[in-house]
Amino acid sequence: MSDAEKKFEKIGKFEAWFGTVSYNENHAGCNHTGSDFSYFSLSEKPLISTSLELSDHLISVLSFSQNLRSISSLKPVFQNEKPNYREMAKESGLAETDFEYVSTLREIAIQTARKQLSASLTEDKKVIQAVEALDDLNETINHLTERLVEWYSAYYPELDLPSEAYVRFVSEIPESASQSLMGAPAAHEDLILLQSWADDILSLYDRKAAVESFIELKMKETAPNLSQIAGVVLGARLLSMAGGLKNLAAMPSGSIQVMGAEKAMVKHLRSNAPSPKHGIIFSHPMLNTAPFRLRGKIARAYAAAVSLSARTDYYSDSSNPEINPKIESGLNDKINRLKQAAPSQNQKEAN
Repeated sequence: MSDAEKKFEKIGKFEAWFGTVSYNENHAGCNHTGSDFSYFSLSEKPLISTSLELSDHLISVLSFSQNLRSISSLKPVFQNEKPNYREMAKESGLAETDFEYVSTLREIAIQTARKQLSASLTEDKKVIQAVEALDDLNETINHLTERLVEWYSAYYPELDLPSEAYVRFVSEIPESASQSLMGAPAAHEDLILLQSWADDILSLYDRKAAVESFIELKMKETAPNLSQIAGVVLGARLLSMAGGLKNLAAMPSGSIQVMGAEKAMVKHLRSNAPSPKHGIIFSHPMLNTAPFRLRGKIARAYAAAVSLSARTDYYSDSSNPEINPKIESGLNDKINRLKQAAPSQNQKEAN
């Protein structure tokens, strides 16, 4: 057997040893009778744990036993007399020297950290990172485009185009600045610099489109019901603000309704300011195009549908949740009833 195979076998023994605990009366040093707990599996815990975490987990496992008197005597024993893992590894033959023990322990800790890091990077966390990257791109593009417009307007002040079209115009035909009747004459080196500047901004626009495509793909795979109700961009921002799909599914609909209006909520709690009716969900057309007097009711119904869609996606049995059409149809029926009841309510107030 080669040295690498021996090392791999010894690491496997260490993992198995750290994943289990053997307990008997003589080792614990406490007097109890009728105990039937001699072996406990700690596979659900990380492979490397502190002695305090180990003792707490052992006490929780022993809590299922009926001998409560013996259980109460275990915790002070484990807290005061912590296990010496180094000596236990040497006695069991898993490590011959301190250096071998520390090096093997380091390998196990690295492997455990990698497993935990891989498990923590879920699909919704990728969406959160992409949304934050999209916000950074939007901010950078706006600053650079504003600078380009201010600079190029000195040569072509009558040019009036949207942001991306303006940048593309400068990138493709900068010589047209010489055709301006109102602007200052532009030197060739000035136009070359502005053209390269516009090319860099266009590359950021292309990167923005790629990030948006990535968000759309991941949202439809991870949270299709949320994407159906809130849209891809708004649903991704709700995930980002909540910290993940799990947190969003656990939030009540009232918190989702005012998410993004924290300052207005604090002002309402500290003073007599009116409470906010909606937060970031106001960017959805269903709310920003609704009548002013119905926005509060529509926002409550919409937030409830968002909460239901997030829970449907998170608690779905399969890894790829399917769209539930009842959520959207129920929301539309609720909003239609609110709009139909609004004229009758206005007539009653007029009378």
